[in-house]
Amino acid sequence: ARGGKKTRFLMASQQVYKALWAFKASDDDQLTFEKGDNIRLLGKDPSGWWLGEIEKEDGKFEEGLFPSNYTQHVASPASRLMFDPAFGGKVLHPSGELLIMDSSVGTPKSEGKKRKKKKAREKPTARTVFRVWAHVQVLYGASTSLALFGLLAMHYGAEEKAEGDGLVDVSLGVLAVVAGAIFGIYESVTDGEPISETIPLRPILWLIVSFVCWISFPLWTPGIFLLIAAGIDLIGVLRSEEYVPPKKRRKTRKDKEIAEENAEMDFWDKVQSWLIHKHEENKLHRLIFCAIYAIVNVILFIYTAVVWTAAVDAMDEDERLSYYAPFAKAFGAIIDLNASLILIPVCRTLIRILYNCATKDEGCCAMMLRTFFKFIPLDKNIMLHKTLAKIALFGVIGHTIMHFINYAIRPDPTVDRFGFWPFYSGVLLLIICQMIYSGAFEQVKRPTFEIFWYSHHLFIFYFVITLLHGEGGWNPNFWKYFLVPGLMYILERIMRYCRGRRHVILKSAMTMEPNLLSIAMDKTSAFGEAGFNEGQYVFVNCPSVKPYEWHPFTISSPPQREDFTLHIQTQGPGSWTDSVKNYLMSMGPKGRTFFEFKRRDNKGQMVTGKVLGPNGLQLLLIDGPHSAPTQHMKEYEVALIAGAGIGLTPVIACAESIVYHRWKFGVGKVFPSHAYFYWVVSHRDIEAYRWFVVKVVECMTAVFNMKQKSNIMKDKTFQFNIYITSVPRRVDKKYVDEAMADEKDDVDFWGPTRASQIDLPTNLSRTNFSKAFEGATDSKSPKTDRKIEQKKLPFTTRDLYTYMLAPSEAKRDFEDIIVRTGRPKWDPHFQQLADDHKSKNVGVMFCGNRFIGKDLKKMCTKYSSAQRNQFFRLHKENF
Repeated sequence: ARGGKKTRFLMASQQVYKALWAFKASDDDQLTFEKGDNIRLLGKDPSGWWLGEIEKEDGKFEEGLFPSNYTQHVASPASRLMFDPAFGGKVLHPSGELLIMDSSVGTPKSEGKKRKKKKAREKPTARTVFRVWAHVQVLYGASTSLALFGLLAMHYGAEEKAEGDGLVDVSLGVLAVVAGAIFGIYESVTDGEPISETIPLRPILWLIVSFVCWISFPLWTPGIFLLIAAGIDLIGVLRSEEYVPPKKRRKTRKDKEIAEENAEMDFWDKVQSWLIHKHEENKLHRLIFCAIYAIVNVILFIYTAVVWTAAVDAMDEDERLSYYAPFAKAFGAIIDLNASLILIPVCRTLIRILYNCATKDEGCCAMMLRTFFKFIPLDKNIMLHKTLAKIALFGVIGHTIMHFINYAIRPDPTVDRFGFWPFYSGVLLLIICQMIYSGAFEQVKRPTFEIFWYSHHLFIFYFVITLLHGEGGWNPNFWKYFLVPGLMYILERIMRYCRGRRHVILKSAMTMEPNLLSIAMDKTSAFGEAGFNEGQYVFVNCPSVKPYEWHPFTISSPPQREDFTLHIQTQGPGSWTDSVKNYLMSMGPKGRTFFEFKRRDNKGQMVTGKVLGPNGLQLLLIDGPHSAPTQHMKEYEVALIAGAGIGLTPVIACAESIVYHRWKFGVGKVFPSHAYFYWVVSHRDIEAYRWFVVKVVECMTAVFNMKQKSNIMKDKTFQFNIYITSVPRRVDKKYVDEAMADEKDDVDFWGPTRASQIDLPTNLSRTNFSKAFEGATDSKSPKTDRKIEQKKLPFTTRDLYTYMLAPSEAKRDFEDIIVRTGRPKWDPHFQQLADDHKSKNVGVMFCGNRFIGKDLKKMCTKYSSAQRNQFFRLHKENF
């Protein structure tokens, strides 16, 4: 540190953006900056709100969201150097190398040379996560195991007959407890900040303590943990990783209100208030399930302990184990139960079947399943999976401690009865648990999914070793718990494999600059007669690009159509999505952004659709569909469906399903009768969503005409809210002219319309597309044989699109399509829903930016009220 400030080093992989205009934060998680400030980029998001940090006057660094179009990437010609006062007066070379000023001569000197060409580094970053992974392993695994096994070593040494050996174990046990406390406190307080900027002291200290641990048998496990963590951290050191500490959770207004209410209540009033608030948060049923499940675990624990206590009493004196052994077995039973059930929440096919039945209609079976889902959170399958994992981990810790204490008291009878294999296999299981659990933390999983993916696949070795973890190389109890969930999961994997080998017919492909790929496929060839539901998602594999990678994408079309579409946001050159786009578009006519796949049938005639690529491999493999939160739309009379960026795909799928099918052909009360749609998009991405603008206007046209022709529509609500973020203060007219330069009313510019896809599926030329487009936007039906005259909207698709490119007002209405600038302020919308639909539950479905998801969760909690008998229930996309 120099001058009381932390020295900040900029890696070649980091990017710096310079503010073109001043920006004042309007929310707690945003950055305030002045014109000319330098912002270091920490992460990008499709919404246009990027994550970055900026140095303040006191030398501290503030992290937050900033509008990307207010900034410009710092990039200089190769001959220039840039002096950057925001990063300690360092000089940044265009290549990304950081230079410092030589005070003696006033010339830049390479900091890389000063440090013997080693890259400068600071803390590990969430985007390059090996050091974060090591930090998590030491914070939650190694430090805890040092403390626990240190106590065991002390107990083990005290029980040893040989006084000299016992003293060594006791001394090392004390050292382990102290080291575990120091490591845990340091990692917790500093979030893994390195002790030295030049020497990797942390992994060196871990290695030293690890080698010391090998002297005492009870300390072998934490020694292995530290050895693995040190190796991973050293990999991060070689990668010159940096770290951005996570932001702390702020108390919401609801939290403060609860605290103020509880301050003036007695105990039972507090309990009642707590239950009411949990009911308003839609958590009461889940808490009841958790309580029942906890009782089941307690009963299993007590039963196993009692049985084994009786077994220990019946043993001969020379063979008798200590009374810690029954507790070890009781904890083992907890592991057996929860480690087996942990597979059920990841059986996606089972969950989809139950989900479909629960959201099918308002029948008796569906209502019973919905009640079931209220208590048993299979629709929150990932949350349930994590909860079971935590309970199993609790059992692992207790099982290990009790066995070691038992061994310390009665070593010979323990070895005679079980042998050494359970100890060796137990250590292997602990190492696997350490790798799996530490790789699943959000700060590791989110930026580098591969670490999570590959570490989680160690579960195969976990289950195999657990089956063999016991006396004589066999676990006599685990297989009983594992049999049914294990067979279910094996069947699930077989079904996934079979679904993924269907011959899916690709009908068309389309690209829109800057980063969109749209694919249309035949529904029956992908899903059979079962089809799919609104907003469900599929896993996609492209054998010609990467045969072992599967990526999830939401279906962007309504389930009533004969085909289905995927709209995919490409992630830049070299990414999987970009490679798939280049591969598919290489099969179409040069210069076209839209084309249909063609093949010859058995008669030699050209037909629409293609299965195999030029190399003989299938173009795409599809696994799905899988359940999604928008399926809950059918349960509510009032629905709020929101998406951000490419998260609009389930939004438009639901809108088309409601307008063209549910409202048009529904009889009696239709769910939902009141539909409110929200889409948040960055201004710089609007050009990639022209297809979406077309579909919104088509839906609005259909609603407008239904209202003119039917009185039933008076009891229905359709509202589409579009929020455009990161809008420049002044949009040049030249920008709009350039964006509309290629506009020719053809499919290459706007994408396929509903009319063109339904009426002209086999000959989508530019000429007949223009007719279909005019029918969709100017309200003249292309179905000339039916002579259906559609009433015109007071605006066209072009009007809406050009306004979105250059919004001149904070709010503008296009009938029931409302365009606003800035990030959504949810309070007025939720208040309006609460006032307009009293005593009616509101379903809130969302897919997109996690920050918006958190805001919606707060709003649902805030506006739910047991007193009004009105609840806002949030259903989020969860891949």
